[in-house]
Amino acid sequence: MNGSAIVDAAELGMFRPRQKFQHLAEDHVPLDKLTGTTRFESRALRTITSGETVVGVVGPRGGGKSSLIAAVCTGLPEEFIALRVPVTGADDPASVSVMAAVALSQALADIEMARHQQEAIQTARADETTAERVSGSRGGTLGGGLIPAQIHAELDSLRKAQTTNSLAVDRLSGLDRLIDILAARQRRPIFVLEDTEAAIGADEESDAEKFLAGPLHALVHEVDAACLIAIQDVFTAAHSFKQLAPSMALVELPRFGEADAAEALGAIVENRLGQHGCTSEASAILDEDAFHLLVSLYEESEGNLRSTLAVLQSATEYAADASAERVGLGHVRGAIGDWRDRLPVTPKAT
Repeated sequence: MNGSAIVDAAELGMFRPRQKFQHLAEDHVPLDKLTGTTRFESRALRTITSGETVVGVVGPRGGGKSSLIAAVCTGLPEEFIALRVPVTGADDPASVSVMAAVALSQALADIEMARHQQEAIQTARADETTAERVSGSRGGTLGGGLIPAQIHAELDSLRKAQTTNSLAVDRLSGLDRLIDILAARQRRPIFVLEDTEAAIGADEESDAEKFLAGPLHALVHEVDAACLIAIQDVFTAAHSFKQLAPSMALVELPRFGEADAAEALGAIVENRLGQHGCTSEASAILDEDAFHLLVSLYEESEGNLRSTLAVLQSATEYAADASAERVGLGHVRGAIGDWRDRLPVTPKAT
C-alpha cells in the first residue's frame, strides 16, 4: 500500500471504531471463522431462534459484544423481528418502568419506520436500482423479516394509548400487548440490548446490581419474548447476575492469547480495508514492528478492539502526515501516547 492509500485510509477513517448499531454487522469478523468453531455467532443464532430464550453475550468492554449481536440479527429468519432497546435513551436505566417505556417507544418507532420502508420500496419498484437500494436498508428493523401491513394498523391503538398515557398501570402491559399483536401475525420479537454499559456507569458495582436485578430480571423472567443482551464480563461476579445466569444462554467472547491474537487482529484490519475496496493484507499498511505492538495492545487489553482500532486510526493519521508508505512503530507509539489515559493497558514497546 503506497503513501496515497495511507492518506485515503486516514481521511476515510477506515479504522475508526464505529458506534452506530447498523454499521456494526459489516465491521464484524465472525468469531466462528476466527476460531474454527460454531460456539459464537452460530450458537447465539441457533439459541435465539429455538424458543423464547435470553442470550447473554459476555465479553470485555470494547471487545465486540455489540458487533456479534448485530451480526446475529442480520441472520434472523423471516418470522423474527429484532427490536432495539436503547439503554442510552433511558433517563433511569435501573427502573423497570422506565426501561419498559423506552423499549415500547423504540419498538413502535422502528415498526413505523419499517412501514415507510415498505411504502418506499413499492414506490421505487419502477426504478430497479432505487428499489434495490431501499430494500437493502432494512428500514426500522435490525434483522428478520418485513412486518405485515396488518400489524401497523393493529398497533395504532397501542400508539394512542402510549401517547395519551392511558396504558394499564402494570409496568410491562405495553410490551405485553406489543408481543401479543406481533405473535398473532406469526412474528416473533427479539429485544436487543447491546449498549448495556450505559446502564452500569463507570464500573460501579451498585449500578450493575440495580440494572441486573431490575430491568434485566424483568426481561428474563417477565417478558414473553426472546432477548439478545450484551453483558460486560467484569460484572459476571455480581450477585444479581449469578441469580440470572441459570435462566440465560451465555455466549462468552473468546480470549485471544499470544498464539492467535495476531491472526485475529490481522483479519479485522483486512476486513476494514476490504470494506473500502482494498484487497491488501494487513502487512501492506503496517510494518512488522507496528503490527506486533498493536497485537500486544489487543492481547494485553484482553481483546479491547475498540481501543486498538482507535490507536490504529491515529497511527494511520500520523503516517499520512509524514507521507509514509506504511504505518510504522513510531506512529503506533505516538498514537498510544495520545490515547494513554483511555487505554486499559499500556503495552510494552517492541
